[in-house]
Amino acid sequence: MVFPDEIKNFLQSLIKAKKNLHLYPDNNPIYIKTLDDLYNRLATLLDSQDDITLTFKQFDIFYNSELVYHNDDKQESLALFFFKDGVREISFKKGIPKEEFEDFMKIISSDFERELVDDDVVTLMWEKDFRFIQYVVDDTILLEDEGYEEMATKQVIASASSEDQILKAYEEAFGIQKAPTINIVPLTNEDLRNIVEQIENEPLDKSDKMLILLFEMLYLADGQAEFEEITDLIKSAIKYAVEHGNLKALIHTLKSIKEITDKKLFPEKLLIILKGVEYFCNSQIIIKSFGNVLDQGIEYDEDLIQELSQVMDSSAIPHFVNILGQLNNISSRRTIIRILSELGKKDIKLLARGMSDRRWYVVRNIIYVLRQIKDRTVMEFLTKALYHPDKRVKKEAIRAVGELGDSSAVQNLRDCLDDEDESVRINAVKAMGRIESPLSRKYLLEYINNSRFNEKSFTEKRELLLALSRYRDREVVETLTRMLKKRSLFKKTKLTETKAAAAFALGVMKEKSAYNLLKRFVNDKNTLLRENAQMAIKRLGDV
Repeated sequence: MVFPDEIKNFLQSLIKAKKNLHLYPDNNPIYIKTLDDLYNRLATLLDSQDDITLTFKQFDIFYNSELVYHNDDKQESLALFFFKDGVREISFKKGIPKEEFEDFMKIISSDFERELVDDDVVTLMWEKDFRFIQYVVDDTILLEDEGYEEMATKQVIASASSEDQILKAYEEAFGIQKAPTINIVPLTNEDLRNIVEQIENEPLDKSDKMLILLFEMLYLADGQAEFEEITDLIKSAIKYAVEHGNLKALIHTLKSIKEITDKKLFPEKLLIILKGVEYFCNSQIIIKSFGNVLDQGIEYDEDLIQELSQVMDSSAIPHFVNILGQLNNISSRRTIIRILSELGKKDIKLLARGMSDRRWYVVRNIIYVLRQIKDRTVMEFLTKALYHPDKRVKKEAIRAVGELGDSSAVQNLRDCLDDEDESVRINAVKAMGRIESPLSRKYLLEYINNSRFNEKSFTEKRELLLALSRYRDREVVETLTRMLKKRSLFKKTKLTETKAAAAFALGVMKEKSAYNLLKRFVNDKNTLLRENAQMAIKRLGDV
């Protein structure tokens, strides 16, 4: 059993290691010793139990519901480092390979503020496809661009500046003067108590009551003209309510209209007028007002957002997509993502049209929403996104295609294997491995048997062979063992990397027939090949 104090000590060591690994290259003795010490400490902890799970709050880390770390320094807090990217839980599993742990440490040691890192912690962990490190994330997490935040801020500043000029013009035009001095009468304690009591008992926004009365007045309207006047008042009350953050009023209005129209409580010509109110509730005016409220920092209960998503009409989808590219903070965008993930089900093709937006970050967010909906009817749009000029959009589209598991996209994924960016190629390999179609297998074998394969990085070769290892047939085993046996007088470093990747894949397959072959390399002088052979042998021993 691992005790909380042991976890506290481990986390302190991890924080120190995180700094050291960032400072030194991976061939530096300090880097190697730091990583070895931390890995050995984790392995020792896992000797006594199957896994260690850490739960993250904003500034706190918990182990078995007990606080084991707290730091509210926004620059230094390890808890906030994970929490801000949506990580809510991380589990380390018994038997974690040193290589996987090193990949994890490299990710968290990156300086995301200063280095040219395109993705966040969650995305980088996803790309590594960890098997012994599992994590739970907030599903609304998006991949954001730093320039996006900066651009939005500049737009707000520019807007504020122009509004100041307008106010100044009003003052000059109308000769607005300061109000005359007023004699203030002091209040007694009794007066203050009465005022406080009235404020506490009086709701700030009375639009709910107003709307209830207006809907009652519809039944008393004398003719069409008066009916129209009341619906105009309802529109004004809705706009006021939304501008003041009152979503319940909007939800109540949409539910009331649906009930009236379903039961046909008014003549057809009046129902058409009432439908105009429903259209207004789903209009750009209301959605934009809602976005402005979100950017002011108002937060809503998830159940309320879910209810809003269910009562709104699909005609609101383009307006939500539009403000998705205008909102200034992450929490606002997350709320819109939640709404679109539910509302988008009502018209998926209308939602998918948002992928033609010229802003790459809007396109990527729409693809993320489609991933949540998991409807294969959008494959046509997703496959087009695989050829988007921005690699961040490509990678999000590749993930979506891989998760949907539609074999019709395998040919498009094969095209991605020729992309100039390695991270795009690796994501395409993982997606093809997940789909596990005969065509995926064919393309992977062809790519691996190509002469260019040996020139790839070790990471890319490992991911290719790992994807191929999912098929577990005789031809795949023979391909991997042939790689492990291969010898050459030239480019020995690259060949050794290929052998190490093949050993890793055979270990994952738990291919017993490769045991004696793998045994030859457990004492090899090359560290990479030796460690991967040892790791494979260990996995075979667990069979």
